[in-house]
Amino acid sequence: MLRPWDISIFLDGAYSPPRKNIGDLRNKGVELDVKWNERVGELSYGVNLNASYNQNRLEKWNEYLGRGTTFLNMPYNFVYTYVDRGIAQTWQDIYNATPQGAKPGDLLFEDLNGDGRIDGNDRKATTNLRTRPTTNAAVNLFAAWKGIDLAVFFTGATGRKDYWVNIYNDLTISNQRAAITWDIYENPWRTDNRTGIWPRMGGLDDNNENTTFWLDDMSYVRLKNIQLGYSVPAFIVNKFFAKTLRFAFSAENLATFTKYRGLDPEKQNSANDVYPLNKSYNLSILLGF
Repeated sequence: MLRPWDISIFLDGAYSPPRKNIGDLRNKGVELDVKWNERVGELSYGVNLNASYNQNRLEKWNEYLGRGTTFLNMPYNFVYTYVDRGIAQTWQDIYNATPQGAKPGDLLFEDLNGDGRIDGNDRKATTNLRTRPTTNAAVNLFAAWKGIDLAVFFTGATGRKDYWVNIYNDLTISNQRAAITWDIYENPWRTDNRTGIWPRMGGLDDNNENTTFWLDDMSYVRLKNIQLGYSVPAFIVNKFFAKTLRFAFSAENLATFTKYRGLDPEKQNSANDVYPLNKSYNLSILLGF
């Protein structure tokens, strides 16, 4: 693994730290590619499926390893998170929890190691990855009949989790004006809205900490592309002194099925989760002479 040397902490930002072989990372996985075609009379159809599964494991690291998302015999950049108990509804909830300076409306964290305080030692490690999924798949369906052809393309991935925390759902601001959804702005916890689905506005910084409250499953299935076309028969086109005439309609990114609360589960991080994945529609006419 070639990566910047830890001596970079002693260098000014104007200098690039040297890179060196810093550890061993082993990747193991399988890939599958299946194609099937069939023809019945004038109808032809088929499916193409490709899928891959890959899991990595850090085997060696020749510099300091503290608590974090990098550790031996674990996937590289795994999820290392606080576990929350939900939103405190009453002062009694506060008294029953490990002291953490919270008030009703704040998130309460689990004291996983039972030492009577909440700190970095209470984070929980899982083998889910934060930067990339372990499993990717794509399916292409196609059919053609008497000059009409249809192709449908799906993509999907699973095995990744990440936090939905960004500048637009920062609840530590007492008067949030740049909410990413209407519910975040209108439905946080308040004394007159104890069923609010978000922690209170202007609460602890911990309310935006990387905890299970914000941790989302980034698995998704996306209808990536649909294309419908029609090729006019040659004997008709030839009457107009042309060789080919084809009409085609295509659409991109029509639908995404996911539990992720942000805009795009394929994004590497949600810090600037501002623009959604655009849908696009195209109509084309191809005329050949």
